[in-house]
Amino acid sequence: MMASSPSASQSVSIRVLVACTGTTYKISLHPSELTVANIRGHLAAAVPANDQILLIGPPYKVVKDSTLQSDETLNSLRLGDAEDDPIPEHFGVPHKILATTERTGARRLFLFSKQSLSEHAPDPTPCHLEPMDVYVPQEPPGPSPLSLDPVSSPPLHQALAAYERQFMLYSVQGRSLADGADLRLAACKTCVQEQAVMARALRAAVSNLSETFNSATRTRAEFASGFQAKITAQGSLLQRFESILNNLAAVPLHPSLVSTARASGRSMETLLDTVPVERERNWAQQCSNSHQRLMTLFQSLEQAFGEMGTPATREQEGKLDREAELEIETLWSEVEGFARDIRDRQSERSDSLTADHGKVVRMIIDAINADNDDQVQAAFTPFREMSESSKRLIPAMAEDDQRLKEFMYRVAEAKTNAMKRMKNRLRDVSIAQSSIHRILSSVGVLRDALTQQSENMVHLEHVAELPDSYRSFITEIQRRRAFGHAVTACSNAMMERLAAMRDDEVKAREKFLRGPGRHLMPAFFEIFAPTLASPPPLFTPQLPSTHEVDALPEVGMSPRGDTLTDAVMRSAANDDNNPVSSASTLTTESHQVRDHEMALAAAAQQNQDQLIVSASDQSGNDLILDPAGGAAADAEAKTLAYENAVLRQALERLGGKPPRSYIDDAKAQDGTTVDDAEVAALRKELSAVKAQVRLAKEEGQQSLMESKRLSDKISHSSFEIGDIGLFMPTGRGSGGKRTYLAFHTKCPYRFLSTDCIKGAPDYVLGRIVFQEELVAGELGTDANPYGLPVGTKFWVLTVEVLQS
Repeated sequence: MMASSPSASQSVSIRVLVACTGTTYKISLHPSELTVANIRGHLAAAVPANDQILLIGPPYKVVKDSTLQSDETLNSLRLGDAEDDPIPEHFGVPHKILATTERTGARRLFLFSKQSLSEHAPDPTPCHLEPMDVYVPQEPPGPSPLSLDPVSSPPLHQALAAYERQFMLYSVQGRSLADGADLRLAACKTCVQEQAVMARALRAAVSNLSETFNSATRTRAEFASGFQAKITAQGSLLQRFESILNNLAAVPLHPSLVSTARASGRSMETLLDTVPVERERNWAQQCSNSHQRLMTLFQSLEQAFGEMGTPATREQEGKLDREAELEIETLWSEVEGFARDIRDRQSERSDSLTADHGKVVRMIIDAINADNDDQVQAAFTPFREMSESSKRLIPAMAEDDQRLKEFMYRVAEAKTNAMKRMKNRLRDVSIAQSSIHRILSSVGVLRDALTQQSENMVHLEHVAELPDSYRSFITEIQRRRAFGHAVTACSNAMMERLAAMRDDEVKAREKFLRGPGRHLMPAFFEIFAPTLASPPPLFTPQLPSTHEVDALPEVGMSPRGDTLTDAVMRSAANDDNNPVSSASTLTTESHQVRDHEMALAAAAQQNQDQLIVSASDQSGNDLILDPAGGAAADAEAKTLAYENAVLRQALERLGGKPPRSYIDDAKAQDGTTVDDAEVAALRKELSAVKAQVRLAKEEGQQSLMESKRLSDKISHSSFEIGDIGLFMPTGRGSGGKRTYLAFHTKCPYRFLSTDCIKGAPDYVLGRIVFQEELVAGELGTDANPYGLPVGTKFWVLTVEVLQS
């Protein structure tokens, strides 16, 4: 049974296993002193504190104070102690000295020495087990228990005394050989257990190495994938850099930009004129040199990983480790079988010789006390027989002692070989650990170098992206100018619209306050909504400044851009199906498609039991503007121009050609006038968008109806706000009204509020709008209106009656 965690007054016993020799140290500390530093101090006599490496596991990690002070860790360490030195009666069959799995949860604390891991560490001292030789007496010890006078006693009595001395010698010789067998067995058992400790320590070292190696492999894989992608892109850019510069010379600047540069005293005709060419070329050469160094470092890193060994070599090492463990298991089986049997036989023989000596002493005393020579003479016959039997036991015991001695030699030699192999394996593990840490350090250095190289390449990437950035710059200027004009126009229209909206809001508030609002209690005005009786705020915005637009260069739109805008406006104005003007028909319809698609997705995720739908979910998304008035018309025109610029910029960012390019291509193919082609294309696009809007509306309405149809279900396994419940009468409560309980499945004590009951219906079907959780009080009181056991939770549900 796992030991319980110690109290604050009890000491904690920690068993530390030395990896190189298998020696075990037991340390007792107060719970408040259970730290790694204190454990190192207790072990300093065996291994200097600076040379100690403490691993605990599995999983095997360097031990920390927080780990040692955990009750879970202490209990698992005790379980490991029980596995290594079990109580015999707890095992029906002989236990294995090396557990093959970690499923028991047992853990152990191992001590490794840095000195023994060094390259110049001396070979381990050969193992010698004691006792090598057992002293066997050749003379009977001590005086005879017969107390006979050798001078005055009769000859027959003296002959009997000689037999007693002989049997005494046999007895002490047997006891010496039996005690020697006990000592030899204990030495062999301890030696094999120490070899098992060494095998477990090797497991710990290999496991820790494996985790470090796997972590390094993951780090290497993650870094290599990112490195290859970045270094390939950077190499391609460096190879193309001269051709990129040549291409920049073929891109002319916009005339307005050329004029602006000349006004500033600069001469710039092409994009290449905006680039400091010589400085960028020198920088590209430096980046190229750094690129080559990075490639060399990465190849060295890959080579170092390759020298870490292959799965086949690690598998072969693991196989040899397992064979060494099997040898230890075999030795342990011989200790528990062969050696223990010899020890038991020696003990039985010694007990037999001791019993014979006692029997002889009793027979001699009886014969001497009888004072009868015939009886004395008769005692010699059994003595001779017993002497021959005892005499044969001693050589047999000596032979078994020699066999046990030879086995002890073999066990000692096995430990010597195990210590030598342990030294070599731990040295290999130490070298591998050092190599892994050096490689990880190299990965860190290479990662930093790659980061710096990426930062250096940013300057060259700016040059490579300059043509696309220039096109985006032109469209950005166009869009910003359109934005400034649109904001100014919309601000004027908005102010007119806000004034009208405020007048409508004032009337609506007055209607509420004079109607339903006059019945509200003061709490609604003072606590819940303190501004309920306040008028809507006055909106007096400040018009945006036009300084930004004035500072932007006049790059204009694409050729005939104004004609395109006018065509869109005429198409929208001539559309008889659009009686309400909007800021941009194309954009508004696109927003409708997007909003309806979002509504469909939300409806698909909606709970099927939900019935209440907000009125705002069914409202349209159209912008309501007054079609009359110059401000609204101007805002519509400027907004359309701005949105046209936004769409143009988005299209170019996606890699498409400017819209004008398509019209020019069509004009070159069929000779159609520009205005007619533009109008036809826009009308076709508007028709397609409207068709999508109609389809989205139909699908949204169909989805909403389907959602309502599926949600009209009676809840029985759960009751939430919005669910529909069926309540059946169960009797009469404390108020005299009938009690209605919800039809349910494993959800008891859901009662219908009496406020929802009119008359005595046979059932009530309603949608839950509120539920209150209560606890039943004393019987017969208002705290327990339904006669439930005291302390029972119950719920009172308020519903919107659908049917009764």
